[in-house]
Amino acid sequence: MDNNYRCLDLHTVLKKISSLASIEEGKQYIENEEIDYNPLLIKKKNNEVKEALKLLREGFIVHFDGIYNVSDLFIKADKNICLSGLELKKTEVFHNHCTRIKAQFNKMNSDSLLRNYSDSINISESIFENVERCIDNSGEVKEDASDKLKLLYQQLSDCERDLYNRAHVFMDRHSASLQEPSIFTRNDRICFLIKNSDKNKYNGYTYGTSASGLASYVEPSSLIEANNRKLSLLGDISDEIERILHQLSYMVASVKEDYERNFESLVCLNVIFAKASYGYLNSGTIAQFVEGCNFDFTDLCHPLIDPNTVVSNNYRLIEPYKGIVISGSNTGGKTVSLKAIGLSVLMSYLGIPVICSEAKIPFYSHIYVDMDDNQSIADSLSTFSAHISNIDCILQQADKRSMILIDELISGTDPKEAQAISLAILEKIKEIGSTFIITTHFDDIKKYAYEDEEIMLSSVGFDMESLKPTYKYHEDSVGASNAIEIASRYFSDQNIIDNARKYLSINQSKQDEMIERLAKEIEETEAQKKKAQDIEDEFNKLRNEYDAKIISFEKEKQSLKDKYEKELVEYIEDIEAKALEKLESINESSKKEVIEEINNLADIPVKEEPVKEHVFTVGDNVRIKDNERVGVINAISKDVATISINGLTIKAKIKDLSLMPKTEKKKAKVTAQKYQRVSSELNLVGERVEDGVVLAEEYLDKANAAHMKSVKIIHGIGTGALRSAIRSRLKHLSYVKSFKDGDYYDGGSAVTIVEFKV
Repeated sequence: MDNNYRCLDLHTVLKKISSLASIEEGKQYIENEEIDYNPLLIKKKNNEVKEALKLLREGFIVHFDGIYNVSDLFIKADKNICLSGLELKKTEVFHNHCTRIKAQFNKMNSDSLLRNYSDSINISESIFENVERCIDNSGEVKEDASDKLKLLYQQLSDCERDLYNRAHVFMDRHSASLQEPSIFTRNDRICFLIKNSDKNKYNGYTYGTSASGLASYVEPSSLIEANNRKLSLLGDISDEIERILHQLSYMVASVKEDYERNFESLVCLNVIFAKASYGYLNSGTIAQFVEGCNFDFTDLCHPLIDPNTVVSNNYRLIEPYKGIVISGSNTGGKTVSLKAIGLSVLMSYLGIPVICSEAKIPFYSHIYVDMDDNQSIADSLSTFSAHISNIDCILQQADKRSMILIDELISGTDPKEAQAISLAILEKIKEIGSTFIITTHFDDIKKYAYEDEEIMLSSVGFDMESLKPTYKYHEDSVGASNAIEIASRYFSDQNIIDNARKYLSINQSKQDEMIERLAKEIEETEAQKKKAQDIEDEFNKLRNEYDAKIISFEKEKQSLKDKYEKELVEYIEDIEAKALEKLESINESSKKEVIEEINNLADIPVKEEPVKEHVFTVGDNVRIKDNERVGVINAISKDVATISINGLTIKAKIKDLSLMPKTEKKKAKVTAQKYQRVSSELNLVGERVEDGVVLAEEYLDKANAAHMKSVKIIHGIGTGALRSAIRSRLKHLSYVKSFKDGDYYDGGSAVTIVEFKV
């Protein structure tokens, strides 16, 4: 049997999902994925996609853009073939993708299924730190990739400076011999265009003549040594670069197997998130898998029909039914229903969300399909022969755990014989015990299904007024083909339709009349059900509005209650504060009167208690009753107290004093000084070297004072002068721990990352 299910358009669905994958190998995997009927594998796929779908709905975003298979580079390095700088940079970029995605998934719980993939990603940080340190973003080996290379470039710079100085001296001294006052390069050597009449005066080498033939390119003897030195240094630099590339290639080769597995893990994650994205974009749901052979889909849509026009339906197979026979008009949706069910089951087995609100699906051992597009011209088979051949293969291989889908059971031959064969096939399927869904126009099949308690006879709707299908699926119903009504929309000659109805009336049996009558009764019942549903929906709407108003009223009621309770508490607290204030301002003899006044104000009965007479001591704050002056007792002699009032000492009888409460000094509030916020980066692009160094040092002082761990200084590439000046200054700052180029995503050598000492 062909297992690619092209007749169900599974390949079209997989093509749509593959477009949501970013990695090319992920796209290919999705398009070529085969159905595996292993329940454990099916559950694993669905659980992984379910977790990814949940993450997407929570706003989680993981990017797989820019990830390419660099296994060929690791294999090349493993064969001791030296990688170029650009190839090494590609392996570093892939390493950075691995690091980024692993870090992103490491934030998840340890029991996450997707975390298993990120945990399998092995990172060799030190190796690719060396690649980053030695190779710039354009794939060239950096001048400071090694101490030796750095020294050679310094020597080359000195040599070239000396060479050009010599060249300018020569031009100044011998300008009369020059055809042009310019410096030329031939065979990587500095030379001049000297007139032929003077070319032998300078004991040098000639490297050809000018286009006019009047002058020759001559390397004077004064430049030979310097040119030789330059070429020697260039050769040494080339050798050192080659050595560095070989060393890095050897290091990359050592992690070949780890990074090949890393790529496989990234492809798996990309496939999972592509399927989840399909579900997210189409409001799909992950199927629930159940025991037995019954299925249940709620609001199922065919995934390849425009969401704006598709009609959703509920499809289910429940006890005692073992199979479904779908009848109804042509173009009414029988085949669409058959495909929607079969396609959704296959999608769920691949871990793809189903386009419905709920799906319950069993584990079938296999799904067999027979549809009209199975005719084979190559095998010289007619439509009838192709059907018979295919159905025979199905009946030989199917078992009680299989699902069989057949569209138009037996066609392309005499209707009477076709119905007889169809009934025999239906009997055989029941004998095998397979779950089945069959579409048909045959009345004998409809009658057989109607009378069999294990077969659900269902139909697709047809609007007799508009003469158009409704595409709605109806359980426990029978549908007429309505071929004459549909044909009436296309024939321009009405006599053809009238004659067709006459012949149908003559040949129509009582069984046909019964089926037609039953179909009309079902349509009327459905109309009544729809009317009742509309009334129920309106009632639910009004009830929800009423409940919402009740909830709103209760909230407003509670809000007012809280408001008044708060105001009451504030009122009582205000009374208490006034009472305490008044108590502090009166003497002992008046307290009883004030307490009574407070009790009357708050309408709270208070039990009176006798006021104890105070015994004055040195240090008490007192008021003199006669003049209301306040002071502190310094001494007491019998019934006379010596009182200090603002530096003045007076004496008064104790009976003329009243006690005042002691005042406490308020403690000064201490406000902690807040650290000034400092940005994590400083942009110096466009600044002069002197100004840039000053700004950088001021910024670093502030960042260090704010206890920051590291900062980023953006100076650009340009001539490199600003970068060199800043780094030179960094070496002399005591609080700087280290500094380095930014990584690939931060800007590379255009950025310096500075780390502070802790």
